[in-house]
Amino acid sequence: MKRFVKWANIVFWVGLVGLFVLPLYLIDSSGEMDFEQILYVMVSKGDGANYTMFFDYLWFGLPYFIGFGLLFWVGYTLTKKQPKLSFERFGKKIEKVVTFKPTLKKAVLSALAAVLALGSFANYKLNIWGYVSERLNPGSLYETYYVDPNDVSIQFPQEKQNLIYIVLESMNTNFTSIEIDDEIVNLIPNLETLANDNINFSSSYGFGGHVHARGLTWTAASLVGQTSGVPLQIPITSEPTSFGMNGEYLPGLTTLGEILQGNGYSNYFFMGSNADFAGRRQYFETHGNYEIYDLSYMKEIGYIPEDYNVFWGMEDSKMFDYAKDRILEIASNDEPFNITMLTVDSHFMDGYTDASCKTEYSVDYANAFACSDSMVREFVTWIQNQDFYKDTTVILVGDHNSMNNDFMQRTTSDQYAIYNAFLNVNREVDETRIKNRDYTVMDLFPTTLSALGATIEGDVLGLGVNLFSKEETLLERLGTDLLDEELAKKSYYYENHFFKEREPARTGTH
Repeated sequence: MKRFVKWANIVFWVGLVGLFVLPLYLIDSSGEMDFEQILYVMVSKGDGANYTMFFDYLWFGLPYFIGFGLLFWVGYTLTKKQPKLSFERFGKKIEKVVTFKPTLKKAVLSALAAVLALGSFANYKLNIWGYVSERLNPGSLYETYYVDPNDVSIQFPQEKQNLIYIVLESMNTNFTSIEIDDEIVNLIPNLETLANDNINFSSSYGFGGHVHARGLTWTAASLVGQTSGVPLQIPITSEPTSFGMNGEYLPGLTTLGEILQGNGYSNYFFMGSNADFAGRRQYFETHGNYEIYDLSYMKEIGYIPEDYNVFWGMEDSKMFDYAKDRILEIASNDEPFNITMLTVDSHFMDGYTDASCKTEYSVDYANAFACSDSMVREFVTWIQNQDFYKDTTVILVGDHNSMNNDFMQRTTSDQYAIYNAFLNVNREVDETRIKNRDYTVMDLFPTTLSALGATIEGDVLGLGVNLFSKEETLLERLGTDLLDEELAKKSYYYENHFFKEREPARTGTH
């Protein structure tokens, strides 16, 4: 029993130190991070995570574990010693051993004090109480601005345009000007050229992109925002919420995939990681019946060995090579298609540089971005050389700011913007509506449909505004601070509509 109590005590204190180190590691590696992002990982399906981050965390925390371990050891050693007190009584010298007897009450009080101290520290670093208070403060953003896609007319042209939609991991426009090896370099010259030669929605008058907003700052949240026009919001509720668990993922949403499916499109998703991570498989399969080509599928068909594992699973070069053959097969069918792709080589902390690329810089992450830039350009060039391209719109968009805080601070601008480029859009374009636009990833939802030639009644879907239109975005109406404040609030509309099964969606042309 004593041995069990001893080991239980060790496990408790090691766990406590680990929890103390966690917010330090997250802030050090990622800079500003929403607590909601951490909570989402806990309530979503997590298969297929890249566990090298766990080892990074252990390496970061090693000095803390050693330091606290020495502190506990010294304290334990001191309490084990039994000093003698010497005094005289009635002329006789007496020596008495002082015995420290820790009691259960003292142990419990010490543990509670440690937990409270840790909680206060974690709250200071991650603003946990801020999240809780926001979720207890109801707002009316959705009642005021949300437009249900089922309640408006979405008219597609008779000859439908195909869509190839490529989501670029952590791709910022800031990487055109970043200090590497004591020089200011451009890591993404090809992507910059693609954007400037085509359509690039920018918050400035030059090359730029969109900005972060609450509930949209990590990949899964950005994918939801891009395809549904709403952020990911995790409510504080007595009922468990599902983000991929039990096969459900915001079942009340109507998304891009469902609208396209209702108009005769077939949907496909390519990624080199495991689609089960963060519930992505469930989201896309239940919202548009996407065929998923992910790491698990590639192993299942023997494209890569069963034990294959590079970075998050399979590198982008292999995904692009497989996609070329599969896209040609898809394009040969007599139906419009939506092919969505998600790159992974530029994922933080340091990315992955493909063996086919040069390593020009001393910073691994810089090489990963430069390599991704050249591979994406080569893939887009391949698309442009195919017969189906004349009937295909290609959209490239970053998912969020890079979470490598130290790397981002190397950029010459502290105003971060997330990449986008629209190629071969099927509509007239008012050039005055392209630049100097304040917008978020949610606005890409209706903008994507508009790029395909669809006409949207009112030019608003979800909380997103068609950027080709003259409508003001929510960010332009409310400003950054107010929009973030409203997005963070509890929403009865969100909880009552998106977490519950909806009526069959009227997503066809009407």
